[in-house]
Amino acid sequence: MKKAEKKEARDRELIEAKANAKTRWHHDRKWAFASKLGFYDPAAPGVPSSTRQMEFSHMAIASPPTSHRGLVFGVDAGSGWMIVHDPFTAYGDTLESPNVCYIGDLGQGKSSAMKTWGVLRQLILGRRVVVIDKKYQKDVGGGEYTPLARKLGVAPVRFSIGGGGGSRINILDPRIAARLNEDNHDSAEAFRTPAGQSMLVRAVMEEALRRPMTPKEGKAVRMAHRQALTDAKKAGEVAHIGHVLKALYAPNEDAAKATNLTVEELREWGQDPAFELERMIEDDLAGLFDGETSADIQLNAGLTVFDVSLLPEDGPALPIVMTIINTWLANTLYRQEEAVPTVLLIEEAWHTVQGSVATVTRRNTKLSRALSLSCQFAFHHISDIPADSPAISMLKECGTVLLYKQQKSADALACEEMFTLPAGTAEVITKLVKGTCLFKIDQFDPFEAIHVRSPLEVELTDTDGAMKSTSTIAFTEVLDEATEVIPA
Repeated sequence: MKKAEKKEARDRELIEAKANAKTRWHHDRKWAFASKLGFYDPAAPGVPSSTRQMEFSHMAIASPPTSHRGLVFGVDAGSGWMIVHDPFTAYGDTLESPNVCYIGDLGQGKSSAMKTWGVLRQLILGRRVVVIDKKYQKDVGGGEYTPLARKLGVAPVRFSIGGGGGSRINILDPRIAARLNEDNHDSAEAFRTPAGQSMLVRAVMEEALRRPMTPKEGKAVRMAHRQALTDAKKAGEVAHIGHVLKALYAPNEDAAKATNLTVEELREWGQDPAFELERMIEDDLAGLFDGETSADIQLNAGLTVFDVSLLPEDGPALPIVMTIINTWLANTLYRQEEAVPTVLLIEEAWHTVQGSVATVTRRNTKLSRALSLSCQFAFHHISDIPADSPAISMLKECGTVLLYKQQKSADALACEEMFTLPAGTAEVITKLVKGTCLFKIDQFDPFEAIHVRSPLEVELTDTDGAMKSTSTIAFTEVLDEATEVIPA
């Protein structure tokens, strides 16, 4: 058998050698100089084949995951194509909602994506960006967007409890519409106008009470709100929550008679809300919204940063202030004559999706398209959101979703179920590396995206300065010369 195989191999080599000898590997006009220049070169002999065998020569080329219109995000991990996407330019084409959500564990790159793709690259196009900055950075003495704002010549608007130099934002600010009958937030009007003062006042009251208001309490608060606006106007002042508190303690007699009620009835119905609101103004929310809106709270042409990093994690202050800012912005944009594309970024957005303020937030986000507003939220886990929160629907309606690594399989599976991702996507989410995410646009299948930053963007988005510090503790103390050292 071996001798036969060797003979067959020698015969095959002989046949190939004879075929090669007959092949003309030279041109009739042999000219070495022209050959070096590439004018003509001998061609290899063809190989007999069939169309089915030659299918491999036409390899499939992956198409880019996005169009060429928008803002660069990074590259597709699978094909290497550039990822170009923008909620405004893609609206009406590949997506129907301009809202964006970022979900992922700590330290996986959410903030870097928001600062670059959501802030810096938006500003290059002349758009307006508003940031609610929650993460405190000790090395900068404020929120993590402080260095970026300073680099762009913008002073952050700071909020702090106690009135110690912080800014104040008024729930009854005239820039927030004074609609006094907004009880039905699911009505047709809710799809045309942002939340107004009445919804904000009710949300704040329910946060203070830590429960929904009763019908009688709601009636007393609505009448107190109306009375506060009237009394402030007569006095030539801008109404604020202090006027509402005063009206709850001393209802107007004429207004009570007009509704077939007595002053005593209104005072009794509004007693619990008044007590809790007074406590909140003096304690939990002291100096935050108990007066006119501070002059530094203005919608800038470019970047506006609201620094709420000094507000306590626990208690009503943080969600209430975030919701007031959200509503103030929505009403300001609602009155603009010419729509300017605006991005609202909220890190640690889970503060706005719990309790009474979640209803106000969802109503405002429903108007994103009408306001030319892209609301962008960041969450660590879907489990951060209560199952009965209106925010669940808000997230499902986001047109663009960026899913970063979820260490726990349950969190990854929750993402797969919420955004109706292909089966098995949860396993992919648990194995993502830092700086990569699953990028999902509307109803299209997600793809793995690698976020790319320029050297300047890396410098501006670095929030690990404290962790990477090389400082050490000195083991020797420098004593004052006048200090007497007494031996042990």
